[in-house]
Amino acid sequence: MKNKVFPIYFGYEDNCDKITSAIKKFSCEKEIEFHILHKGISEDAITKIKNSTSVNCYFDDVSKYINQGVDYYKFAIEKVCKHNEAIYIDADSEIDFNINTLFNINLGDYYACAHHNSSFDSEIMSSYTEKVLGISHYVYACDDILVLNIKELKKSKSYERFSLYVDFCNFSVSPAEALFNLTCKDNILLLNSSVATDIDEELAIKEMESCDSFLSKWNEEKRASDRVEIVNRIAEFEHDGKFDQDVEDDVPGRMLMPDEIEYIKTKRADKLKAKLAFKMAKKFYYALERKRKVIIDSEVEGLENFANLDTGAVITCNHFNAMDSFAMHWLYLKSKQKKRILYRIIREGNYTSFPGFFGFLMRNFYTLPLSSNHKTMRKFLEATNELLQTGHFVLVYPEQSMWWNYRKPKPLKPGGFNFAAKNNVPVLPIFITMRDSDVLGEDGYYVQKYKMHVGKPIYPNPELNARENTDAMMKENERVWQEIYEREYQMPLEYTTEKFTLE
Repeated sequence: MKNKVFPIYFGYEDNCDKITSAIKKFSCEKEIEFHILHKGISEDAITKIKNSTSVNCYFDDVSKYINQGVDYYKFAIEKVCKHNEAIYIDADSEIDFNINTLFNINLGDYYACAHHNSSFDSEIMSSYTEKVLGISHYVYACDDILVLNIKELKKSKSYERFSLYVDFCNFSVSPAEALFNLTCKDNILLLNSSVATDIDEELAIKEMESCDSFLSKWNEEKRASDRVEIVNRIAEFEHDGKFDQDVEDDVPGRMLMPDEIEYIKTKRADKLKAKLAFKMAKKFYYALERKRKVIIDSEVEGLENFANLDTGAVITCNHFNAMDSFAMHWLYLKSKQKKRILYRIIREGNYTSFPGFFGFLMRNFYTLPLSSNHKTMRKFLEATNELLQTGHFVLVYPEQSMWWNYRKPKPLKPGGFNFAAKNNVPVLPIFITMRDSDVLGEDGYYVQKYKMHVGKPIYPNPELNARENTDAMMKENERVWQEIYEREYQMPLEYTTEKFTLE
């Protein structure tokens, strides 16, 4: 924490001794302010607490913000705190670690830091968090000791989210903790250690079976039915191991004939169309950005790996949204590789049959459409080889399917890696992670905030043949993506199917 003064908050509920006992546990060289959250406290109680301690105590009335009991007072800290960060501690908490470590945590843009609640890792409770709350049990946090990023909480209007959720649904299992996890979903940094709490699993089972449970009710009343259907279909496809199949219907396409396309743009008219497509795409993206329909973290992990490339390269990326192509072009521009053009491999139907604005982009914005025609594919392969050998970039989506907002890396196909192996160029593995933003979309899902992760280039091994390099580079790409996934999402990569496991 960067504050010169460190505020620590407790909730008060007619028990002065509990508060004074909690305050006396602290021994710290830092200057601490102790804040007592209350909804009406007598002058006698204030005097007793002040006389029992020799530290600065302040009393914050939260009755304007909280209608519930003391366990909910923490949600008002965002409203009453004047510092950028704060610590909340339940007065009943058992502190068996050095409290001073909390003062040195770098929260970045996380809303809060907390212990993982390991009680939710059991079979029943893990099902509860995922089916009732829509949160993985791996990142389910305990709410009794928190480091709060007040600046980010205010920026993201977390109190408004709390108010929305608390009025929307009743929770029977650890309700205040459930609301904390929902309010800060995707934005809780977990401490290395975890805690266990007492959980009533029978209540959890009843809540899972109820049609009025949070996720069921939210899906029914707040979310677009077609998006809910897609999410359910993704879960079905993952369970069945259908990783390379699209969950949404593609635009019906027709065969692309060889005389319809020149893959490398050499004609003046084609170059002018490409420049126009670039301007149109740029204008479209900035409009989405202004409306906060696309949100990209400005900090890129490993940008130097992209910026320092001095040869052509096959660039790989996970595919989860039509907008991820714009995110990749944003990253390409940020790398300042002005002498090298970024080409994208796309579906045949996207080129031949996509209508309107997007169809124009598909046909003119440096795309390399696949084809079901043998002669056209020969032209495609010749062009792809030439582009790589002359120093340009070719973007491939090696998962071969797009699953809407799916966060896990899917099994990879060898095609793109074979291009790299045969042309003796590196593969640049890029993985995009997502977190819920503070923007609730019209479809009832939160707009995702993208973070771009650029791994180190994977070079062919000169001692291996093309087939062996294809396999080796693909496996290394999978490893890099898995490492990023597990680090960023703070959980192991696991699938619901037994038909696929990473080696």
